[in-house]
Amino acid sequence: MSKHTISHAPVILAGDGNALNLADSFFGMSDELGNTLRGIRLGVLVHEFIQGGGDDNAMHCASQTPAAGTADQDLLINGTNAVDGVSRNLFCGRVSITSSGGDGARTFTILGDDANGRPQAEEIAGPATTTLEGLKHFTKIRRVIVDADTIGAIQVGQLETGPRGLRRKCVDPLQTFLPKSQMHLAVEGSTVVITGSFDGGNDTAQTASNADQRADYQPVSFTQDMEVIYLADLSKEGMGVNYTDSRQDTFSAI
Repeated sequence: MSKHTISHAPVILAGDGNALNLADSFFGMSDELGNTLRGIRLGVLVHEFIQGGGDDNAMHCASQTPAAGTADQDLLINGTNAVDGVSRNLFCGRVSITSSGGDGARTFTILGDDANGRPQAEEIAGPATTTLEGLKHFTKIRRVIVDADTIGAIQVGQLETGPRGLRRKCVDPLQTFLPKSQMHLAVEGSTVVITGSFDGGNDTAQTASNADQRADYQPVSFTQDMEVIYLADLSKEGMGVNYTDSRQDTFSAI
């Protein structure tokens, strides 16, 4: 039996199936496959354990009012989950920002780590006397920067109601026949759940404020620990290409 090492492959194939040009319409591969390739496209079954949630608006930054009179002021990472200036989300998910005043004109930049421990950044428009969430999923928060003085006191944390970010984008070998939303299984507590909402992810490159590319799971019971099993993309693109900020260290996704 021959042994092959695969590195930087955009598509991984196995088996005796013939990958003809006809596969373009079925697999969405465009020009990736030619008549001489053999095999079927592979995914990998991923099993992730996710901790149950609980609201904590001050998980990362306790109440504070930046008033240095300058741009790009760092908030203190001093919330209930902060240790030595770094805070960890209870589960991989979105960051919430709360203001006691009208701070809709402010922009908050979140610098932290994604579901795979890689650098990620997000810019979130400030809230106007309310609590709002970003769109990207973080595991750790390393810096929170506001572009000017705020009117109200600011808290940064996490809400239990948001989706749970997963490590990979879902891939469906039969994309024409099965939507990505059907390629998963979730267990919340000890109950198999079929009504939870599963987002298979997308191919849109990250920007400062859009959602990341990976899959996420919206649970039925937010407080239960949960397990999610899904068919994941094997390519490095399946992990998502993060948007990063010049003020944070970055490294290759490969």
